[in-house]
Amino acid sequence: MRLAATRLALAVAGVLWICCVPWARGAAPKAPEALKSVTAEKYPGADAVVVSEDVHVDVEESGLSHVNKTQLVKVLTEAGAAKYATLRFDYDPASSFAEVKGVTVFRAGGAVEQLPADRVFDLPQPQEMIYWGPRMKVVSVPKLQPGDAVEIKTYSKGFVIAYLGGGIGAGSGSGATEAGGAGDDKYIPPMKGHYYDVVYFQGEMPIVKKSYTIVLPKDKPLQAQVFHGELASLTSFDDKNLTYTWWKENVPALEPEPHMVEDSDVVTKLVLATVQNWPEKSRWFFHVNEDANTFAFNDAIKAKAAEITKGLATDDAKRQALLAWVSRQIRYSGISMGKGEGYTLHPGIMDFNDRAGVCKDIAGMLITMFRAAGYEHTYPAMTMAGASVENIPADQFNHCVVATEVAPNQYKLYDPTWCPFSPEIWSSAEKPQNYVIGSPRGEELMETPPAPASDNFIKLVSEGTVAENGDLTGTMVITGGAYSETNIRWTLLNSPAATVRGTFEQWITAVSPRAELLSYDSTDALNVNLPLRVTLKYRVPGYAMVYGKTMALTPPAARNILSNRRLTDFAGAVTGKERKYDIFLRATREFTFQETLTLPKGYRLKQAPEAKKVEGPSADWSAELSMRGEQLVLSEKLSVKKKIIPASEYANLKDAVDSMNQYGAALSVLSR
Repeated sequence: MRLAATRLALAVAGVLWICCVPWARGAAPKAPEALKSVTAEKYPGADAVVVSEDVHVDVEESGLSHVNKTQLVKVLTEAGAAKYATLRFDYDPASSFAEVKGVTVFRAGGAVEQLPADRVFDLPQPQEMIYWGPRMKVVSVPKLQPGDAVEIKTYSKGFVIAYLGGGIGAGSGSGATEAGGAGDDKYIPPMKGHYYDVVYFQGEMPIVKKSYTIVLPKDKPLQAQVFHGELASLTSFDDKNLTYTWWKENVPALEPEPHMVEDSDVVTKLVLATVQNWPEKSRWFFHVNEDANTFAFNDAIKAKAAEITKGLATDDAKRQALLAWVSRQIRYSGISMGKGEGYTLHPGIMDFNDRAGVCKDIAGMLITMFRAAGYEHTYPAMTMAGASVENIPADQFNHCVVATEVAPNQYKLYDPTWCPFSPEIWSSAEKPQNYVIGSPRGEELMETPPAPASDNFIKLVSEGTVAENGDLTGTMVITGGAYSETNIRWTLLNSPAATVRGTFEQWITAVSPRAELLSYDSTDALNVNLPLRVTLKYRVPGYAMVYGKTMALTPPAARNILSNRRLTDFAGAVTGKERKYDIFLRATREFTFQETLTLPKGYRLKQAPEAKKVEGPSADWSAELSMRGEQLVLSEKLSVKKKIIPASEYANLKDAVDSMNQYGAALSVLSR
């Protein structure tokens, strides 16, 4: 979830809700002096520079926030001019409203243009899978040239919740409403009386200076912490208010690296909240759903739960059966329920009837089914898929799952959004991951334990025969565990039947471009209780190079035919000599390749490629090639032991992956 340039540049507390109001009139302002010092020579490679960004937040006793923001951007290239030709601001009329105070263009030649209101268009947002009625304001900026600058002034108030989607830092302060106090009740944040935010001080463009000021009632203390860097700060107070200001100057643009951790785990950020602690947040999340009677069930739901669990002897088996039903029967499609959308889970009865919802609603359906089956101590939990949650009780979540208390203070987690066709109840791609359970007693911020590499294994067992002329015929049997198996299962289930063969043909052509897939077979991919096994039969004319009494080949299993963006994402992270940022992988991995090649009579291994053993904190690799009678036997293993690999351990990962790739490209020489 990269923090897109427009989002970082234009968003207030995550997402800025905009509505058009009459534009300011009067004498055109003069170009700020600061623009003169921002040049292409001073910022080589930058398409645009944020000259200044000032955010001022006033928080009322109710938690309702007034956000004024002024941003000045100078474009330095044609690409930068194109980026700012159109400004987009998203908003949700159900909970927010805002005002664009003005957009001013400062031309490089000295002319100043203030945009009229007819440059703003109010449109429905493009929607796919989630249909909550959001809208967007699109501002059309006159043709910009390198050297021009754009100043954008906005005012907003309201709220947006980040439990869903890519919202990062969408606290109670983001959002908007019309200026004035009438009708403000619906814009007061759901956790009434509180404010929280996550503010980023680095993005895709260089920043000359960015400041963030928040003013709160004197009896509303704020806890705040700076992560991944330093900020200058100032605190003051008067008889009524506390005022906090943070700022940072001369910030370079973020330079992303392949498969790096989320920007939010790298850039300097400020996390703040008036909420006292996580248990308070936990209890609020519990009560906001319980008070709405979200998990009530009717006779139809109770009967369905009984039908699903009939004949199952253990609680684990019953819950897993309910998980499988919910994950497959409730399709991912967001239908708005109106008030409370985004922070309240849909009622279980509504989900049961609609058979649709987003992650929070699918979780709500599972909670309802669990309770109908007698597992009363089942609650929703908030998580942040793909990034860490800092230990400040601000809204830092984008996903919702289920927690069942299986013993006093001991929970088991279930993720029905992940599990439609997976034997896992909680994805190994979410290990480790922070979460907060919404329970009546209140829970602390917790973290799932890491998954050992052996959990996510891939095992490829290959048997083949090499003829006198070098032709190869072979069979490969592929099995896997946890996240790795799920990805192979998805290959079978999430693709049109007509394309499955093509996928396996691509796998086999990794052995040789001349490889031909003869047949393929698998166990029932729908039956997640049965270990998945895929069998591929193939042949390759002239696979081994034959010169008189000498033969040269690479063991087919060493080619790593399963290399793709999901199963071997770690390989895509190995792109240079060193890294600045930590690596984020989908999961840990353990690859085992075992092969037995029957050779023509009399051949013996004369020369094997070097197999230097690699051992380290993040990755191990080893390989051994030997003869057993007339057979060439390969044993190879790669372990990627961490989901998040520190930049300091990149050399270890690179050594292991390079060794695997080099071995898979090397020839073994045999003679007789």
